[in-house]
Amino acid sequence: MDGHSAIDYPLLAREVHHHLISSFALQLWDIVITLQSEIQHIWPKPWNSFFKWLYLFLRYFSLATQIFHQFAVPYLNSGKASKSSCFSWYVYTALIAQFQTTAVEIILAVRVYALFNRSRRVAVILGSQMTLEYIILVIVVGGYFHRIPSIPYCILSKPPYQIIYHAIAVVATQSTLLGLALIKHILARRAGWGRAPLVSLLIRDGTATYFIICVIFFCIGSFCELRDERTVIMFFWLISIISSCSICNVWQLMKNL
Repeated sequence: MDGHSAIDYPLLAREVHHHLISSFALQLWDIVITLQSEIQHIWPKPWNSFFKWLYLFLRYFSLATQIFHQFAVPYLNSGKASKSSCFSWYVYTALIAQFQTTAVEIILAVRVYALFNRSRRVAVILGSQMTLEYIILVIVVGGYFHRIPSIPYCILSKPPYQIIYHAIAVVATQSTLLGLALIKHILARRAGWGRAPLVSLLIRDGTATYFIICVIFFCIGSFCELRDERTVIMFFWLISIISSCSICNVWQLMKNL
C-alpha cells in the first residue's frame, strides 16, 4: 500500500469543504454588518481615488474568488480535473494569496511613509521587501509547483515545503512595517506628540495586522513543513480574514488622508 492509498481523501475533502463554506460565511457576514459604513465612507469617494479601488478589490474581488471556489473546489476534487487544471489551481492560489497580502502591506506602508514625511529611504526599503516577496514566489512557483504529485483529489495535493521561504519574506515585511511604526512612536513620545491620533492608530492597527498575518503564515508554513494535504484550508481563511481586517484599515486611512 503506497502513501496515497493510505490517506482517506474523501474524509479530508469533506473537511476542506466545511472550511470553504465557513470562510465564505464569515466574509458574507462581514459584508452585511459593514455595508452601512461602506455606503457612508466609501461610495461618496471619487472614482479616481486609489484607495477606493483598493477597498473594492479587498471587498468584492475577494468575494468573487470565494464564490468561484464554491464551484471550482468540488470539480477539482471530483477526479475529473486534468493535470493542467490542477497546476493552474496551484498557481492561482499562490497569486491570489500574494495579491491579498500586498494590498494589506500597501495600506500600512502608506501610513508609515506618511509618518516619516514621505522619506524616500523608507519607500525604497518597503518597496524592495514587497518586490522580494514576488521574486521568491516566482522562484517557488516556477521551480517547484510542477513537482507537486498528481492525485484525483488535486485540491489535497501536498504543497512544496519551499513555500516557507515566501512566508518568511511576508513576515519580514510585516516586521519592518511594525518596527518602523514603533520607532516613530518612540521618537514621537520623546518629542511630546506620541499620543497623536495618527500615530496611536498606526500602532494599534499595525500591531493587530502583524499578529494576524504572522499567525496565518505561521500556519501555512507549518502545514507546508508537515506536507499536510489540508494546507488549502489556510488559503480560504486567508482571503476572508485579510479582507475583513483590511476593510477597517482602508476606512481609517481614507479618513486621515
